[in-house]
Amino acid sequence: MGLPVVLDVALGLMFVYMALGLIASEAQEIVSTMLQWRAEHLKYSIEQLLAGGQSADARAARRLADQLYNSPMVRDLNYEAQGVIARSARQILHGVGWLYRLLSRTRNVFGAQTSGPSYIPSEAFASTLLETLQLEGLQKSVVEARLKRLLQERIMLPLGDTLHTLRAAIGDGALLDVELRNLEASLERIFLDYRAGRTGLAQIADRVMAELDHFADQGAQVLPESYGATQSFIRRLGYLRSQLAGGMDVSEGLVRQLQPTLKELLSLLTNSSDRGEARSGELAYVRQSLEGKLPVRLQESLTLLAERVSHTAGGADDQLKLFQSELEHWYDRGMDRAGGVYRRNSKIVGILLGVVIAAAVNADTFYMANRLTVDQAVRTSVIQTINQVPLETPVSPSNTGPISTESLREDLQSLGDAVQTTLSDYSLPLGRSPKLLATQAVLEADWPLPIPRHWLGWVITGIAVSMGSSFWFDALHRVMTVRSSGTKPSSTKSGD
Repeated sequence: MGLPVVLDVALGLMFVYMALGLIASEAQEIVSTMLQWRAEHLKYSIEQLLAGGQSADARAARRLADQLYNSPMVRDLNYEAQGVIARSARQILHGVGWLYRLLSRTRNVFGAQTSGPSYIPSEAFASTLLETLQLEGLQKSVVEARLKRLLQERIMLPLGDTLHTLRAAIGDGALLDVELRNLEASLERIFLDYRAGRTGLAQIADRVMAELDHFADQGAQVLPESYGATQSFIRRLGYLRSQLAGGMDVSEGLVRQLQPTLKELLSLLTNSSDRGEARSGELAYVRQSLEGKLPVRLQESLTLLAERVSHTAGGADDQLKLFQSELEHWYDRGMDRAGGVYRRNSKIVGILLGVVIAAAVNADTFYMANRLTVDQAVRTSVIQTINQVPLETPVSPSNTGPISTESLREDLQSLGDAVQTTLSDYSLPLGRSPKLLATQAVLEADWPLPIPRHWLGWVITGIAVSMGSSFWFDALHRVMTVRSSGTKPSSTKSGD
């Protein structure tokens, strides 16, 4: 058997594999759509990402994933066609999915919903997770708790003790009583302004220091300078001011003390945290609403990401933005791994579908190769069919130019039309006609292996079909190029 015959046989097999690959691709797409494999795999992957691969955290990860999917940002990604026909088709698909889950005894990963998005951008995931963790609300609650304690325990209480000592030394029990009440009222207004969101932390620090300076000026005007207790009072106010500053610029030091770090916020989400802030009623409510929602591995991952962010300068707001960016990268890395798993699973499903299709049409690679080798008429008709289709645009990962999907679809459609017209008088080595089955039985008689010959031929065909019609379209182009380049020397020799 010469090289031209070998190439023709290879072209014939590639042609059959490509034709069956088109059928397999459409079948897999239909099954994937009906059973929502992409959407289900995405939900499973997010649950695995949140659980960190730990089965012990699977339930907590599932609850957290359900909450993420119920958020408006993710829920809006689940587009569903409108209209009577579209809704009817969707109900049929949902019914098929319900029947599949009933027979396979698998759970509905979408919970009370019947479907979910097939793709979630990293930005949507990170934003939704941050909203679910309530970090911004947690930050505000911590600042409120710290600010209230600072105003009451670190300002008003020391001032009250200092004034009590001063009054006892001077003998005036009402000394600076009005000024102290005014200071307390001013500090309360500052706290309420922050709670209402009317002012930020930097302004809070400036206002607190301004009120302390104003109280010190009032004390200096009222108290006689000759008393030693007066000098002691002024020194204590200065010491209190420096304590609030924490060895830094006054406003900056106060902001640092009030504003929690990202790592501190995450530690408050764990059950092991018993920081002082947890005594706040508002903060206790936030913690109770998140109780048991964070898997252990997720807590570890978030802590590691927070440590990366903590090394960067900036306030808590800047750190939250950087933390969201880290969450997006973490999600993208997890989805890259999940995408690899989905491609492997799709490949297995593609092989199974290919084998089923090969068995259904009796596409035995061994028989097809034998038939193409001995039957020149079929071989020639296949080559004539392929020659009618332009193959100038191969589909190959090595191509550097852009590949037109529409052009590929048109070429494949042209090939399919050519098959129907050119091969009308010739039968491909497929099917279950009595003559074909009889020929297979004859070839089966000399088969040395215990596995039936046609079974193994189906498996080989199924594996080949699972590689996809685009792969075989590209292979056809390459083999046709080799065959065309080898034609001229052969014809020249025959002419001599």
